[in-house]
Amino acid sequence: MSLFRNIKRRPQRIYPCHSSKKGLIALAILVAAVGQIAIAQSKIKDSVNVRVDEKGRKFVNKIPFDVFFDDPLGVVNSNKNSVAAPAEVVNKKEDKSAPAAAAPSSPSTKGGGGIPWQELIPIEELQGEVKTVRNSLNKQMANQGSYNSNFKEIAVDGAEMAALAGIVQEHAEALSWKDKAQYVRDFGAQLSQSAIGLGKDNFDKTRSAFQKLTSVLEGSIPADAGDVPSTRPFNEAASRKGLMKRIEKAKNFLKQDVNSEAKFKSLSDQIRREAALISALGSVITTSGYEYTSEDDYQTHAKTLIDGGKEATSALRDESYDRFKQAVDKVNKSCTDCHASYGNG
Repeated sequence: MSLFRNIKRRPQRIYPCHSSKKGLIALAILVAAVGQIAIAQSKIKDSVNVRVDEKGRKFVNKIPFDVFFDDPLGVVNSNKNSVAAPAEVVNKKEDKSAPAAAAPSSPSTKGGGGIPWQELIPIEELQGEVKTVRNSLNKQMANQGSYNSNFKEIAVDGAEMAALAGIVQEHAEALSWKDKAQYVRDFGAQLSQSAIGLGKDNFDKTRSAFQKLTSVLEGSIPADAGDVPSTRPFNEAASRKGLMKRIEKAKNFLKQDVNSEAKFKSLSDQIRREAALISALGSVITTSGYEYTSEDDYQTHAKTLIDGGKEATSALRDESYDRFKQAVDKVNKSCTDCHASYGNG
């Protein structure tokens, strides 16, 4: 029993001794570290020069004070802040002073701008059609009787002239009256809007618009032309109902009159003109402002119509009557489908 007591007491006398030595060593190291920290802190404080310039801006040495935290010395002395913290603050200040630029907006295509008119209707075909319409109007407006017999066709011609003048304004190529196209456009619109029925009053209004239109095409702006805006959306000048009737006329010619390969070859000039008009006027009625143009189905029908006209022109160029018939069927189907959904206006 005495032996066992000695063995148990021996560790109690030995361990406290070793533990005391380690504690003294740790305490010595801690005292030395605190001393070094105090020395370093003193050096840091001595090396920091805080000044204020004539504008009241504070600097720490040569660095503007506002790049630091509110207590820069505290940041230096604290081991709780990371080195990257001041940079993060600078970035936040830069974000406030230099907001991100807005993304550029897409160019507007209001009124038909951006449509490649020269690909749809070459300027020669456009000029030829203007001449054809003008000759037709000369006969229809010869007197009141002729007007009474043709006022519905005159209204269609006026709408077409208004649309063609709008296309001339945006076309890559030019006609002699391009700088006066806005007058042709508006007088064409007046022609269409006045030819609404029988009688002297309607005839006189229509004749006045026609005379002004003729004067501009001959190079002279009438004294009573009034204020005419340089640009105007297609829907404000060219009646869609009138344009659809002109498209229907072109379609009927291609389908009914060009009913053999022989006629396909002999009527090539007129075919080229009518097919181009289908694509060009079909593009006009897709522009903003006309009813239904925001609907996908309407635009799909119109695209089919436009593509059909382009394909008819391509078939004529390749002398392929079979492809021409397919293109005309495509045009016809697009008209039928569109009228079934949206009517004839």
